[in-house]
Amino acid sequence: YVFQGMYEAGRWPVGIYPPWMRATLTFVVPIAFAITIPASGLVGRLTVPTLLGAVGLAVGLLALSRWFWTRGVRRYAGASA
Repeated sequence: YVFQGMYEAGRWPVGIYPPWMRATLTFVVPIAFAITIPASGLVGRLTVPTLLGAVGLAVGLLALSRWFWTRGVRRYAGASA
């Protein structure tokens, strides 16, 4: 049910949702980041602030994931004998 709900939410442009849901679809469950922002760029409706925000978000999430990966690898002790 969760996957189907996310799929259904991603079928529509994020602009039709209320502001709180737009923020959720952009930052918590990044459907807008994965679907709406690239589609807006393809049709020429992507503004410079949105583009800069998307690039900033991507760089920030990449840095966060690399930090978690490095921390996890340092703490890894092995899974078998």
